[in-house]
Amino acid sequence: MKIVLINHQGLKLTSGIQIQSPSPPIGLAYIGAYIKQHGYDYLAIDACGEALYQATPSKNDPDMLIQGLTVKQIIDKIPKDTELIGLTSLFSHAWFLVKEIIAAIRYAFPDIVIVVGGEHPTSAADMVLKDGKVDFVIMGEGEETFVEILDNISKGKKCFDLNGIAYLSNTENLVVNEKRIRIRAIDSFPFPDWDQWSIREYINYEQVTGVNLGRAIPILGSRGCPYECTFCSNKDMWTKRYIMRDGKQIVGEMRYMRDKYNVSVFNFMDSTFIINKAKITQFCEELIKSKLNIEYQLPAGTRSEALTNNVINLLERSGLRNIALAPESGSEMIRSIVKKNINYNDFIDTVKALNKSKITASCFIVIGFPEDNYHTLKESLKMIRKLAFLGVDDITVSQFTPYPGSQYYRQLVESGKIDDQYDRLSDIVSFYSSKPRSYAENIKEGDLYKIMLRMYIEFYLLSFLFRPWRLIYNFYIYIKSGRENTKYVKFVTELFFVRKRFSSKIENG
Repeated sequence: MKIVLINHQGLKLTSGIQIQSPSPPIGLAYIGAYIKQHGYDYLAIDACGEALYQATPSKNDPDMLIQGLTVKQIIDKIPKDTELIGLTSLFSHAWFLVKEIIAAIRYAFPDIVIVVGGEHPTSAADMVLKDGKVDFVIMGEGEETFVEILDNISKGKKCFDLNGIAYLSNTENLVVNEKRIRIRAIDSFPFPDWDQWSIREYINYEQVTGVNLGRAIPILGSRGCPYECTFCSNKDMWTKRYIMRDGKQIVGEMRYMRDKYNVSVFNFMDSTFIINKAKITQFCEELIKSKLNIEYQLPAGTRSEALTNNVINLLERSGLRNIALAPESGSEMIRSIVKKNINYNDFIDTVKALNKSKITASCFIVIGFPEDNYHTLKESLKMIRKLAFLGVDDITVSQFTPYPGSQYYRQLVESGKIDDQYDRLSDIVSFYSSKPRSYAENIKEGDLYKIMLRMYIEFYLLSFLFRPWRLIYNFYIYIKSGRENTKYVKFVTELFFVRKRFSSKIENG
């Protein structure tokens, strides 16, 4: 059976504060490893990794570049005898890329079976099936469901009765089968099958998720998240079950990947890695005992509750060098509404403890929630000033976006502010854009970007005034070794090198 797995292209925004960094397709690498374990081979087409320095203008947005292979180049790589193609769309902002690839596949191979999974298809199955004209959407975890689809097709059986899938009936109605029970034995999974993907190109590429600490590869230490933040679509994908891998197995994968790909840094792509103190302690102790001499970072929005002084000490000793915290807002009212129920004083104590360690810290702030107003934004600005004073290294201020599957998305659909076929791509990718849409009724459309700029300027200006030596030191480290210890160094390199590189590609292209 001829199977092809396709990773979509990357995105680059040429305006706004940040551009997007490519990330190796760890979900597809897991799928590939799992189907190999069950006797199926596959061809991987990494539309981003195979052409990291190629960029073409997007037809949808003049500020957006498509990083990677063109759709025609992707189609040309698909063997004529392919029977099934699998794609993923982890985030909603990438759906238009996947949709365009699917449309071209359907035109070139009208009878081929197309299967799509990921967080966006799970949350927006009806949209994906109708808009993308795919055969099946895998709901939630994909490994077991995908193998069952392959088993049925290889035996000439129909797939319509399988758990964990959605499809359209003959009358174009959405059919969602019974959910598949979450896989608990995740330690039994094989390591991601990176050999089929352009992992060495990603490793050599200077842009990574988080900060660039050296030769890096992504890793997952857990699946799921037990929290229910109203702006997050994670629950549809993983339910509320959080499952962490055994510390020995994580360290075993680190050793294997370090030796095979000559990497020294691991980027944990978990929704939230640090929840269970006992398990994170076990992981740290195993990593310290292993003497692997590696570093790692947690670039996703980590909760602060489990970060006691003892845990922070263990994290530092085991090699953690960068962590992102996610208070989301300086307003207690907003944090309560979005179900980000953190204790402010405990959060500040965590920040102080991190500042005494060698771990650099960044904080995520979101502005423009529907309930936000100028007063709540002033409270966030006040928090940002406090974080600068305490020694937080970076902040990331993004503008609220309603992702399909989130509670906010459902509320906005019900209120008629967005339609249920939400495909406003400029909105989805606008969290750093200079032209955002405001979903906050009490904030003027054009003010969000100005407020975001003010937050960035005040934070980094105060950071420099309080600790001018740190700014100079981190740029010195970058000039000397190429190591980006903080996001503001990464921003400068993006601004002057990455954007210039991609702009020249377009100008010369």
